[in-house]
Amino acid sequence: MAIIYGVPASPYVRKVMLAHAFKQVNYELKVTMPGSEDEEFRQASPFGKVPGYRTDDGFSFCDSSVIIAYLEKTTTDHKLYPDNANQLAKALWIEEYADTKMMEATAALYYQRVIGPKFFEHQTDPERVKELIEKVIPQALNYIESQLTTSWVIDELFSIADLAVAANLINLFHADFDIDVNQWPKLSAYADRILELEIVQQQMGIETKMFS
Repeated sequence: MAIIYGVPASPYVRKVMLAHAFKQVNYELKVTMPGSEDEEFRQASPFGKVPGYRTDDGFSFCDSSVIIAYLEKTTTDHKLYPDNANQLAKALWIEEYADTKMMEATAALYYQRVIGPKFFEHQTDPERVKELIEKVIPQALNYIESQLTTSWVIDELFSIADLAVAANLINLFHADFDIDVNQWPKLSAYADRILELEIVQQQMGIETKMFS
């Protein structure tokens, strides 16, 4: 059985856990903090970033996008990557956007309101929260709003793009950020669909237990 190294509350570990759940692939979660000096973890992730990954045959590597691409290559059911070249390009681009620009915004609020206070004795900075809510996060959400024309990012196909965006939306759910239906009508409906997914409900349940 494959091993995921990391903590469920990490957005990138969350993304990998969601991919395994979507594909119905079992794994062992070895709870590992970023920067851990655990030897097996460092073999998978030389710079100490989560998630790390070890396959059934002992091959180790890291990075959420690489892990999910590997998972796609080694499984046949519940595809996350479109066959059509144009659709694949869009899916990969939205994944990249979600993992970088969008994550910079949503993870910052998630840290200020949840992760920092609960795990790092960080005192929430009201001015930083105000900036994130009024300026930084809206800019990130505006772009996703502009990309939504159907149920999912790629027409009616749930893909890696949706998985990556979902990892960000869970940041916002935990941080009590309201996706205003008037400002982002398509994204608001999309977020509701994400939240209704069984794999997302299960993941949020796992994370909520960590916070309690």
